[in-house]
Amino acid sequence: MKRTIAAILSAAMLVTAAAAAEAPSSWAKSAVDTARNAGIVPEQVDQAYTQSITRADFCALAAAVYRTWEKSGNVKSVDKAVVSFSDTKDEDVLLCAALGVVNGVGGGKFAPQQQLTRQQAASMLHRLGNLRKNAKDNVKDRMPHVFADGADIQAWARSDVYWVYNQGVMNGVSGNRFAPNNSYTHEQSIATMLRLYDTKYAEVPSKTAAKYTVVVDSDDGFNVQMHLEDAKGNKLLTNYKKYNGEFTAITVFGEWVYLYREDSREYTVYNMKTGETLENYALATVDGEQVGWAIPMNIDSITYGKDYMIFTDGTKANQTYDHLTVFKDGKAVVRVDSKTIRAIDTAGKTVWSMNFALDHKKMYISDNTGDRFVATMDDNTSYTIIVGGKRIASSSHALDVSQYSDTYIAAESTGYYALYNFKGKKLTKTYQNAFNEVGQNIYSRWISNTEYEYIRCDADGTNKVLFRVKCPNGRPGTLPTDGAGVYALRTDAHTVTCFDRFGTTLGTIKNDGAMTQEITFENGCVRVMDKLYLPTGEEI
Repeated sequence: MKRTIAAILSAAMLVTAAAAAEAPSSWAKSAVDTARNAGIVPEQVDQAYTQSITRADFCALAAAVYRTWEKSGNVKSVDKAVVSFSDTKDEDVLLCAALGVVNGVGGGKFAPQQQLTRQQAASMLHRLGNLRKNAKDNVKDRMPHVFADGADIQAWARSDVYWVYNQGVMNGVSGNRFAPNNSYTHEQSIATMLRLYDTKYAEVPSKTAAKYTVVVDSDDGFNVQMHLEDAKGNKLLTNYKKYNGEFTAITVFGEWVYLYREDSREYTVYNMKTGETLENYALATVDGEQVGWAIPMNIDSITYGKDYMIFTDGTKANQTYDHLTVFKDGKAVVRVDSKTIRAIDTAGKTVWSMNFALDHKKMYISDNTGDRFVATMDDNTSYTIIVGGKRIASSSHALDVSQYSDTYIAAESTGYYALYNFKGKKLTKTYQNAFNEVGQNIYSRWISNTEYEYIRCDADGTNKVLFRVKCPNGRPGTLPTDGAGVYALRTDAHTVTCFDRFGTTLGTIKNDGAMTQEITFENGCVRVMDKLYLPTGEEI
């Protein structure tokens, strides 16, 4: 009898567990219920909510929404294409393909059971949304959002990702990421399809002004004056010393700001939250990181071992360090003593440690970001690349370690350069006079004193020529970028070409007059002279 009761209880527990596994997550329950009641959730999607959705099942969702709109007369007139696939006869798939909401994968196939990625979902949602009457799809609706992992968004999906984000249809994930290549679950698909189905369910991101903004008052090329404002436009630091809030240079790092006065040679790192002042200090930070360095700054001498780890929330570590690199991806390298260096995380814990004799009096550091750098003897007779606690390469000729991939540029002899991977494999031809990293896996190389070629090369040696451009002002510098894999390059006297880290052109910007100002990015948009453009080339 006891065994029978135990068996019944065990079975009941299994049923309860199975039912729980079939229930939507707490955040998605309301959306799933609402979408189900609206009749836009097909049976095969209304289950296994945390399971990745397939291309065919997402088409089932999209088709359900389209048919509901169609019944209410809420769709545009569309000429449906005649489409067929060799691997599926699914009516929902064929409808979505006929409407242009989805494409095949090539070779006459659709791959119905292939998992859908987040950027693929964004593209389908955007195309479906544009079939609705009075769909919003002007330039303002596709304003860029600079995601931390925006470099991974493919060119064909970039405008779609911006659109679904701006419309509140799809959100990013933690850490201001979009995770474009991640799979998409049933419950995520239902929730976003509901937001597209009826805009009252959309979760449009709030447009909040930056807490602190640097405003340039004057800049004649020689003398610069600027001040700091809060989100309401109030001038700040007006009571700081006798300067009335006016400085030659201001850099904002969360609650910390770097202040510089040219007339008095004053370098200060100031805490906007607490008022803490670090006199004769400057900032060493990387965009997007939450931690950086406050380092001693004195024009007459160099001080080592007094660097503070500071955080964007306004806090500061008590311990001081002798930093060798700035923080990137939450890591930086510090000198422990004359024989040892180590990489630390944002809590100061050791990531790796190695024996390396680094004498500040005899060596200097370059390409120093994250856990990689080049150590060079002062007389330029020896170069060593350190990455991840390992010696990657050493040479008597110049070495430059790449910041984005496991590659480095080596001078094979004076004035001749080539790209190598960390295994020592040569990836490119040997180039004369100049060869520089200017973007993520993107390099510029000298052709003549007025002409340069831009090349994309991966760590596996796959490379292609992107552009050949005239550079009348000499060697080009690092490409203007949004900070997340989108670049802009003046490709002729009146054209700016925008492209991504994969080397795919996103759009071109035409300017009738002479381009006398530097190309810059502002919140993902491209400024050419006095106008702003989307990377696709559309004027805002």
